Amino acid sequence: MTANLDAQTFLRRIEILQRLPARGTALVSARTLTEQLQGAGYAVEKRTVERDLDFLRDHGQWFGTLHCDDRSKPYGWSIERSSARRAQMGLTVDEALAFAWLERFGRQLLPQAMLQGLAPFFREAGSRLEHDQRAQSWLRDKVRIIAARPVALPAAPDPAVTRAVSRALFEDLQLQIHYRNAQHASSQMTMSPLALVSRDLNLYLVAWIPRFSNLRVLHMSRIQAAKVQEAPCERPVDFDIDAYIASGPFHLGGTEARVHLRFFDHVGHALLDAPLAPDQIVLGQDDDGRLEIQATVRVSPPFKAWLLGYGASVEVVAPDDLREHVRATLRAAAGRYGKARGA
Repeated sequence: MTANLDAQTFLRRIEILQRLPARGTALVSARTLTEQLQGAGYAVEKRTVERDLDFLRDHGQWFGTLHCDDRSKPYGWSIERSSARRAQMGLTVDEALAFAWLERFGRQLLPQAMLQGLAPFFREAGSRLEHDQRAQSWLRDKVRIIAARPVALPAAPDPAVTRAVSRALFEDLQLQIHYRNAQHASSQMTMSPLALVSRDLNLYLVAWIPRFSNLRVLHMSRIQAAKVQEAPCERPVDFDIDAYIASGPFHLGGTEARVHLRFFDHVGHALLDAPLAPDQIVLGQDDDGRLEIQATVRVSPPFKAWLLGYGASVEVVAPDDLREHVRATLRAAAGRYGKARGA
């Protein structure tokens, strides 16, 4: 019985270490940790968590340096970013390469708060690979990521805002935010965050505004300030994030259809390696660069824009409505270019 209790205590304290934010990024209270542990299946009271935190702080040489901000209640806890924490045994070369890849090429895909939380692993990966010449050559000379289209990087959300939004989403709490829209008009609102959506490196918050009983899509970089409220999150009945995305707020609407495309001048050959859909089939291919395929896709505004980007190098064979849309669009474009400049 005692051994079982000791094992439970050990696992619970490891769980607490994994839930502590890096110092300087956020603070977490014993009450919040208690609720998180209870949600994870631990039968634990707040006083037990407080004793665990005191123990971990007193043995920082083993677990990492804990800090308690006791200037006001509830006290907030954090851990030094340089603490190894979950990486106590050290990273393998493969693991270090994975973190090095993420640090170098994945920064645009992750919120700033997440990157800050991964900082200890990035540093350990750097130390692990510092004298590995093959690993350094791999990162320096053998890996590149290129942009498929000329899109400027979006403004980064405020790290404090990202932390507040992440906490509210995780704990199902409401948020009070200051928001500036595209016309630079500012407003303050209390809302219930429902989901985060990343599209083309832009990060959006899907939220329910109880006061107006409507759903809103908010660009994270336009949120000037955010404060977590202790009120529980409200949400529309039967809200489903995938169904909401499909309904069109991100201009991803449209319906599924079997498309038949004919490419010329070798421009479609990338689709042989990255097919449009799992059911894509190749109907014809020749040495002159012609490629004919069929696939089931969602014919959405982004898909139409992608298709038009090929210009004269693609022909829509079917369906008829998509073929007519492309024909009419290209005819209108030709009409514009047929006019004198500035006319």
